[in-house]
Amino acid sequence: MSINEVAAHCPTCGAEYRAGFDTCADDGTRLVPGPVPEPIPEPVRAPEALGRFVPVVEVDSLQEAHLVAGRLETEGIKAFIDPPFVATESIGGASRIVHRFKVLVPEARREEAGAMLRALESG
Repeated sequence: MSINEVAAHCPTCGAEYRAGFDTCADDGTRLVPGPVPEPIPEPVRAPEALGRFVPVVEVDSLQEAHLVAGRLETEGIKAFIDPPFVATESIGGASRIVHRFKVLVPEARREEAGAMLRALESG
């Protein structure tokens, strides 16, 4: 690891730190491994006028959410991406923040969309 490589960041103020630091010097917050996450672009929301939309799948990246939504749209199923929510994962004693995205479809087509996505996964 280079002396200038970011090893951790403060989740409160966004300050980045080299290896060897575990607490933010500015606000005393415990540091999180890795650099500050890239900002997440705002996803497209389902207009309320289109009726009730429900989640059909939850994925780890906005890119994957767009791929799933695009595939559903290709099959004639209107799809939207819900704004991201933050979750914490623990791996080997270290925790990291992850963003999760829900792909939404019309409630009446949820089962059809789910079946189509399962078929795609299985090959």
